[in-house]
Amino acid sequence: MRRNFLKAGFGRQRLISDIPGSVPWILATLLAVLVVLPFTNLPRPARVESPPPPANVVNVETRIAAEGQDSHQRSLPFTVYVLAEQLSWKLKSETDLEGGQTLLSPELTVAINGARDVFCVGTASFEGLTPAEEERAAQRAAQLAEWVGAVVRSPGQTSIFALNAGQYQGPSELDSVYQRKAILIITGPHDDQVDLSEGLTSGLEQQQQAFPIVYSLLHHYSRSNQWLKVLKRPGEAAGRRNRSAHGSWLVGSRRVRR
Repeated sequence: MRRNFLKAGFGRQRLISDIPGSVPWILATLLAVLVVLPFTNLPRPARVESPPPPANVVNVETRIAAEGQDSHQRSLPFTVYVLAEQLSWKLKSETDLEGGQTLLSPELTVAINGARDVFCVGTASFEGLTPAEEERAAQRAAQLAEWVGAVVRSPGQTSIFALNAGQYQGPSELDSVYQRKAILIITGPHDDQVDLSEGLTSGLEQQQQAFPIVYSLLHHYSRSNQWLKVLKRPGEAAGRRNRSAHGSWLVGSRRVRR
């Protein structure tokens, strides 16, 4: 009987020994599952998308190609560059633009340096008294001329003019920001003796029905009947840029410091 008991005990001992470390192993496995399981149900982090690159700022809203003639049939080819809304003049400012953007894009810089003449047109909106706003428009034209002059690489080749169109006095439906546009007129090759005033007037009149901005410049500003008449032929008193003894430029009827 004692032998049978020992055999039975030995058998149980052998059965347990056939599963070495079974209980610790099972416990370790359960613990690992309990630790890992909560993390498998966590939502995946959202994918961070890179923001799209900013759109290129549009500097030029309208380009108007034209060609006028003076009374002697001498041609004056030119392009009117109406700058975009964010480059309109800030209300009541002579030096700041609406969006704080760079005025002269690579396109304009290339055009300016290939030009015979650059006309910087100053405008003012209906707000304010006319004498004060005409002076503001003149200062804006002078500021445009300063900015243009800063990128001219051959001052002897490109002449700069500041032209004062005055205060807008046309239909009230036109938003104020569109009344104070920054405008450049850039000429191509032409005869040295062409009458710039006559050539510009002729070319703009041909485009006034197609482009409301041109019609406004010719009819809706306080100086519409005057702003083109200050130009003179080369060698005459006003208009073409000349260096003075004080290191300034004579631009139209205003001196602009360089």
